Amino acid sequence: MLLKAPKKKDFYEELRYKAKRPILPISILLAVLVVGTIGYRILWYDIDSTFIDALYMTVVTITTVGYAEIHPLDDVGRIFTIIISIAGIGSLFYVLSVIMENLFMYQLKNYRGKRKMLKKIQHLKDHIIVVGYGRVGRLAAEELEARGETFVIIDEDFEEDAHLRADQNMITVRGDATDDMILERAGIDKARGLIIASGSSATNVFVTLSAKVLNPEIFIVSRSDEHNDTEKLRRAGADRIVNPYSIGGQRLANLMINTNVVDFFQANLGTEGDTLNIENVRLPDNCHFFGKTLIDLDLRAKTGITALAVVRDGKARINPSVDLKIKKGDQLVVVGSTEQLASFSKLIKNNCK
Repeated sequence: MLLKAPKKKDFYEELRYKAKRPILPISILLAVLVVGTIGYRILWYDIDSTFIDALYMTVVTITTVGYAEIHPLDDVGRIFTIIISIAGIGSLFYVLSVIMENLFMYQLKNYRGKRKMLKKIQHLKDHIIVVGYGRVGRLAAEELEARGETFVIIDEDFEEDAHLRADQNMITVRGDATDDMILERAGIDKARGLIIASGSSATNVFVTLSAKVLNPEIFIVSRSDEHNDTEKLRRAGADRIVNPYSIGGQRLANLMINTNVVDFFQANLGTEGDTLNIENVRLPDNCHFFGKTLIDLDLRAKTGITALAVVRDGKARINPSVDLKIKKGDQLVVVGSTEQLASFSKLIKNNCK
């Protein structure tokens, strides 16, 4: 799930309110420029001078460049120059100080945000890492959030994504996921799963190889847009490979051929309300379920869930017999409502350690 911090203003909104606006110092500086230009035009009214001469004299006086006077100045002109130089230099430094202060605030806020994000990741365990926050990655992240999973997103272009900027509570790591350091920063060693949603086949293979080296036990689901890349990803260590276009094509065909079946699953399998959810549950090593049959456990009467399959030795036994005995290492694929699945989780907690 997304780690929710106390409600705060959006980072950019907060920075906008806290940042000092240089409107006043810029107004003073412009006023000095206007007064100085008009003043020098008046002082040099009797000689052959132009507006550019007056503006140039004002600018070099304010910026303390130190060039010589364009036209001679009498005592009144020199006193006027002293006043313009003091007022102009003061307003110019005022503008620069406000700009530098805002830049410092931005850098400090950004640094604190990064440290806070890294501290969150350090405390994560059994989380999921999503590589790539494009169209596919965003949908995967939204589904993980809806399922209440804890996850970290790795991408290189977060600042260009307005949707992601809207939620500053999302745990993100900016960088190239093919770099081991970036994966380690996302907590790859403590993660239980990795979703690679990048559209680049080379990136997906490299990330898969790196992840398996850093965490050999991690479960990897990788995107593959090309059928020819499937075998490469499997050899690299991907546990499951998904082709979004193939799934989309199958969905279109199924909607045409089996409309009512697809509508049923779409209406009843979801993440909210009274919809049904399918979950894969790995039983802990020390569990009282072992040695008992499904009819002995009577899960439907106790929790309301239905066992769709028992996964043993990597093979799924679909629609298992009620006489099937549960063994150590088995996984149960069950279906039920949110409340029923919560009741099942409580039952496991009470009977397994």
